[in-house]
Amino acid sequence: MAAEVEETNGVTEGNPLSEMSYEEKLVFASVIAKPMASEKLTKRLGKLMKKAKNKGLLACGVKDSVKQIVKKKSNGILVIAGDVSPIDTVSHLPLICEGHQVPYCYVPSRFDLGCNNAANTNSVCVFIRKDESYEKLFDKCYKVVDDLPLPIH
Repeated sequence: MAAEVEETNGVTEGNPLSEMSYEEKLVFASVIAKPMASEKLTKRLGKLMKKAKNKGLLACGVKDSVKQIVKKKSNGILVIAGDVSPIDTVSHLPLICEGHQVPYCYVPSRFDLGCNNAANTNSVCVFIRKDESYEKLFDKCYKVVDDLPLPIH
């Protein structure tokens, strides 16, 4: 019998990461997880993900995100989980983003992405596309993510 997980207010109970602070989650982030979103930006991106999910403009997972960036040339923000293992799963995404001038950032945990995009599973990355219903919030997040310092190659 599978253990049932209750969901309340977008936070899944029973997951140890839900009780951790932002700083505690950073301990589990990989060394390549740069640029890392601040705690405030992480919360703001969470709100943006929920709005994009309701409009159907959120691409979840590596395959869908790469398709939006490369094939459809969509304008948006890529948010990558910082605690992905193995790292090779997402290590190519920053290069794709830089090649297509798409801003990207990391958040401390997969759990944050899963809860924020209203999915029952943890996501490795999500691509947020723009819509006029949340244009102000999107533009604010886009500017902050675009201004984050990129790691030196």
